[in-house]
Amino acid sequence: MGEIITKKVINKKVRCKILLDIKEFENLKGNFKEVYVFSSKLCEHQAEINTRGNKGVTKYVKIPLSIRPKKKPLGELKYLKIKTPSKEYFIYSIEK
Repeated sequence: MGEIITKKVINKKVRCKILLDIKEFENLKGNFKEVYVFSSKLCEHQAEINTRGNKGVTKYVKIPLSIRPKKKPLGELKYLKIKTPSKEYFIYSIEK
């Protein structure tokens, strides 16, 4: 987990210095453009996990009605899994 240590507003943008653990920095794999910053405190929507199949090995994450798009997504669905010592994050991306 990292933290923003300094910030400065420049031409309607914010320049930030971010302090990261070495492992988190290595997880970027050299991708320094199109980087998104999020906080675990922003996770405010509740979701449920349904299990199916033999001994419940198949799991489905239900998308809450409050954030579900009215139309079915047409684009490609991708996800990123981030593990921390206390939590796992699943970040999904759908092309518009």
